Amino acid sequence: MHWFIAAQPLAVMAEDSVTSVHAVQQQKQTVTGIIKDATGEAIIGASVLEKGTSNGTITDLDGKFTLSVTPNATLVISYIGYQTQELPVVAGKVMDIQLKEDAEMLDEVVVVGYGTTKRKNFTGSVSTVKASETPLALMPTSNAMDILRGTATGITVSQQQGAGQAPSLQVRGQKSVNGGSTPLIVMDGVIYMGSFRDIDPTTIESMSILKDATSLAAYGSQAANGVIMITTKKGKLGKPVINVNTSWAFSTAAAKPDLLSPEDYVKKVNLLSGLAEDADPTWMREFEYENYKNGNTIDWYDYCTRTGLMQNYSASVSGATEKINYYLSGTYTDQQGVVKGDDYDRTALTARLQSDITDWLQLGGQVNYTYNDYSGASVYDLYQAIRLSPYGRAERADGGGLEKFPCNEGIYRINPMWNVESGTIDDHDTYATTSMKGHVLVKCPWVEGLTYRLNGSYSVENIERDYFTHEGYYVKEGSSDDRYSASTVANYLASANGYSARTKNTSWVLDNIVNWQRQFGKHYVDLTYVYTRDSYEYSYRRFDGSDFAALGNTNLSYDGLNLATTQKINGLSYTRHTNVGYLGRANYNYNDTYHLSISVRRDGSSVFGANHKWGTFPAVGLAWTASNEAFMKNIKAISYLKLKASWGKNGNQSLSPYETLSKITLGQSGGYSYPFGNTSLVSWGQRITSMGNSDLGWEETESFNYGFDLGLIDNRIRLEFDGYFSKTTNQIFNRNIPVMINGLTSMKATMGQVNNWGIEVNLNTTNIQTKDFNWGSTLTFYMNRNKLKELYGDGQDDITNSLFLGKSLGAIYGYKNIGIVQEEDTEYMAANGAEPGDVKFANLDGSEDGKITADDRTILGYKKENFRMSFGNTFRYKDFELYMLFTGIFGGNGYGQAVNYYAFRTSSDVQGDNNFNHGWWTPENKSNKYPRINYTDGRYTPLQGYGFVRLQDLSLSYTFRQPWVQKAGIGNLKVYMACKNLFTISGWEGGDPEVQQTLGSGYTYGYPLSRTVSFGLNLTF
Repeated sequence: MHWFIAAQPLAVMAEDSVTSVHAVQQQKQTVTGIIKDATGEAIIGASVLEKGTSNGTITDLDGKFTLSVTPNATLVISYIGYQTQELPVVAGKVMDIQLKEDAEMLDEVVVVGYGTTKRKNFTGSVSTVKASETPLALMPTSNAMDILRGTATGITVSQQQGAGQAPSLQVRGQKSVNGGSTPLIVMDGVIYMGSFRDIDPTTIESMSILKDATSLAAYGSQAANGVIMITTKKGKLGKPVINVNTSWAFSTAAAKPDLLSPEDYVKKVNLLSGLAEDADPTWMREFEYENYKNGNTIDWYDYCTRTGLMQNYSASVSGATEKINYYLSGTYTDQQGVVKGDDYDRTALTARLQSDITDWLQLGGQVNYTYNDYSGASVYDLYQAIRLSPYGRAERADGGGLEKFPCNEGIYRINPMWNVESGTIDDHDTYATTSMKGHVLVKCPWVEGLTYRLNGSYSVENIERDYFTHEGYYVKEGSSDDRYSASTVANYLASANGYSARTKNTSWVLDNIVNWQRQFGKHYVDLTYVYTRDSYEYSYRRFDGSDFAALGNTNLSYDGLNLATTQKINGLSYTRHTNVGYLGRANYNYNDTYHLSISVRRDGSSVFGANHKWGTFPAVGLAWTASNEAFMKNIKAISYLKLKASWGKNGNQSLSPYETLSKITLGQSGGYSYPFGNTSLVSWGQRITSMGNSDLGWEETESFNYGFDLGLIDNRIRLEFDGYFSKTTNQIFNRNIPVMINGLTSMKATMGQVNNWGIEVNLNTTNIQTKDFNWGSTLTFYMNRNKLKELYGDGQDDITNSLFLGKSLGAIYGYKNIGIVQEEDTEYMAANGAEPGDVKFANLDGSEDGKITADDRTILGYKKENFRMSFGNTFRYKDFELYMLFTGIFGGNGYGQAVNYYAFRTSSDVQGDNNFNHGWWTPENKSNKYPRINYTDGRYTPLQGYGFVRLQDLSLSYTFRQPWVQKAGIGNLKVYMACKNLFTISGWEGGDPEVQQTLGSGYTYGYPLSRTVSFGLNLTF
């Protein structure tokens, strides 16, 4: 054994202890520092990492850090919203580090199809919404798409119609008469074919809406309705971070309709029954009359609704080194809607790992699992709660249970909670989805800037739906409680029925992406080639069972369907939809000033006819960053100015699989039988049910986009403007054909054209920015118009479907109401057989006889809104943050109108119905707004504007920075209150104006809007 003396400090060691010698030689030194922002405010939670290692820490509540590093080390300082800095260690003194804001730089990174680009090189139109670590992350929601409501221009997001329900989306208005409007979802660069309910809002970092042809060209045939790019969270450099977030949200119905009081209800029905207003209501049946005499009333709306509760619990562990990035999360959501029985819960798990194996090879993988449970009988339409008599009986006497017929009778006068609380319905409704995603990235070392990326995803969704209606559901009308006795109910066993259904949705996507990027002096080139395939399979199986009289009971519910007298395998279905695509794209810029983007996408799809399987979708975009020009340098007020324009084509796959093929039915379902010979057996024939068309092809949208991005006063004022025009051709219609065999009179064909144009404005301002107080605002404006240019090729309007050439879609057609007929309108009454209190219609054709005929019909207005706006403000004072967002839909010029019959009319198809609270014409009260009480003329089409202004979002949060927080080992502690839909200002009557909620002519009302107040806690370790 050999011995030697090491350098200071003195140590004598064995040669085989050489690692200890190196440890001494590389003795670590302690570095301290403080990290601040531009105003001198300490930055909490900034990452401090020794470059090339996993050795790191984060700053404390005072922005300070302490870290042991090797001599001559380099520190990597990073924090969200600020530029990352690399600084050499300064030994023996406190490092005072100031981070520069990176908000503009963050905005520059735009997620586009099959890659990313910088905003300065981007020629298209995109709206980006940051969800993580903003007030939006505090808002109570069970669906990720809610983040986009009112926060991005060019997209409309509907309200959720129940717990766990998904909103509908539309980008840049309606482009098609019959085609769908749902945009394509791309998550982390790969097309997402799943449901909105499977996207966990807590895992989203940001969302971008691609809207113009250049942006959408990457996805060709699937992009005509817009593309939403979702980027999920990843780990950040530094030590592992544990985040725990929990919230409790309480909801109530926000737009309760104003109904007739019990006294006015009696007056109304008395008059409709031919009695005096104050007469004894002898028309009432036993239950009603007894309650009337005793003064007992019920508010059916309150009876059906409740204080809803949504609980959210989420936890995540994330982190990153220079070689590995990981993110693990789990979320549980339990939501009870504002309508009784509307229950939903979701469990979501995510695991994500990415590793740089070498300098040229990166591997990444992700697994997601979600389980959505909607089980339990639910009611999503409160029509009965609006219409039922306020004197009806909800419960049987002496606690006997629910009364099915509150007014003794009526198929349309059933207790609205009968399905939910009677115990006669069993419902099992679950959705389990497992998705796997991975990528391989190869950076070719022998060609600078050349990369190859392989993306792959695979998803399986299993849906279980079991439903059973017990014999007790079919209890009959009457007044005796004996109707509910076991012996009586047993007589309905033959009516008991149920089904068990299983659905499996399987999808996969495979992308091959070759990219080359190089900077040659002032020239920048970015070339991309993509070969992609995807597939979606749907399979459905259903088993029905009915009539349990022979069995004698239904105790096994849907688990005993095999014991039913009548059993049937029903609804066997299988479809497969496959796509293949090729993309070539070239981006070029000179000196970050002149920008060009050219792309061509070639797509094939299995859903189209044999003669039109393939489509080609080109696009080109130009931009000029004028602020980089020398002549602009002296204009100090302008910080940034870019002008842009783009043109391109996209497609819409508006067909379902096999719609281009002729279809037949076989066997008994075909309905054609014939007995051969002298036997009782019949032979079943086949029947053609639809005619195929091999020429059915792509619905194409050609669009032109123009706009500018402007920054003023050091970008404290940022204005984005986009204008666009598009035309959508080859739309899918059912075309009339001569009567053929089996009575077929139509077939699908491509025809028609819809033009679409609009403007979008997004204004962001930093109003006040000091050390302790900051105030920023965002104003958005969005207006969209469309026009039907061609329809069936015959130059004729389709009045039946309210489709008019040269006019907007959503036209409301009918007779123009100009008031109420009064007793002195003798000429009008004589010409039209009208009487005082009728609605008076305009004689638009100017006929001399004054008769109102079909020629007097006209377009009364349009369902489409005039424009939309939102106004958001964020105030930060020290550790407090206040955020509010006002949203609005506005009418005018005939837009923003909807039919609202019962806001004006009193009489309905059921005499005993309740109604909205308004009067009616009488000889003593000669209203010019409301017709007489028994007026029912079907020509009456009363319109009402549904414009509104709403305080949609409001949140107040406080971040604790006291010393005790750090002593407790807590990295960040935030408590908050967040509210949604606190109030709405509108002239609309009946319910939520955004969905034009009212009593419909088809026995519908809908689900109430929820007003929500939540309280939450966010912890980071």
